[in-house]
Amino acid sequence: MNNIALKANERELIKLIRFFSKRATLLMETGELSQEHEQLTAACQNLEQQLYKHAENRAAILDKRERLEKVIEDNAYCPKCQKADMLKKNGVAANEHGWKCNTYRCRRCNTTFTWNKPNNPWHMAEFLEMYIQELEQGLQTQLNEEIRQHTEAAIPQLQDSLFKLRPVLQTSDEEVEALATKEKEMDRMIHQFKNYLMIEKIKLDTYEEPEE
Repeated sequence: MNNIALKANERELIKLIRFFSKRATLLMETGELSQEHEQLTAACQNLEQQLYKHAENRAAILDKRERLEKVIEDNAYCPKCQKADMLKKNGVAANEHGWKCNTYRCRRCNTTFTWNKPNNPWHMAEFLEMYIQELEQGLQTQLNEEIRQHTEAAIPQLQDSLFKLRPVLQTSDEEVEALATKEKEMDRMIHQFKNYLMIEKIKLDTYEEPEE
């Protein structure tokens, strides 16, 4: 199984598990290993499976999170030449609301600017909430009938987008929070089991020492 998804402490423990298991198996074949150690070998194999399962779950959650973070498309264009074909993203900036927005440089105009919309769905949800509120307030004073009709048609569409976006973000946040809790539990277990196996390794070394 691929080790890429494993953290350093997980790889270290699996290496120790396999080292221990090989030596323990050899001693069991020669009848020099107790039933207690045989049970420990089984526990090692079970733990190795848990580590891989946890690593796969972590990779899936983080991949899903990364894809969600990139779901917002700017459709940015240069405020000077009004074109997008020569834009190069060169960073991220926070606006007055604390929302993270992409910054660009137009290679045609040599103009640097910050796009006026958030670059991630969490801040986009806050943007939509504010934008909908501004549109609703604007309806109270809007006298132009054409603009009023356009705004009245746009508000439900924006509300629907926000309605669909919120549970996706909440689920992702809950998954990441649960993962962080699980990571702490696994790190603690890895630390404890690693120390235990080191002691067992010393015991195996003692068993294998030749008699004087």
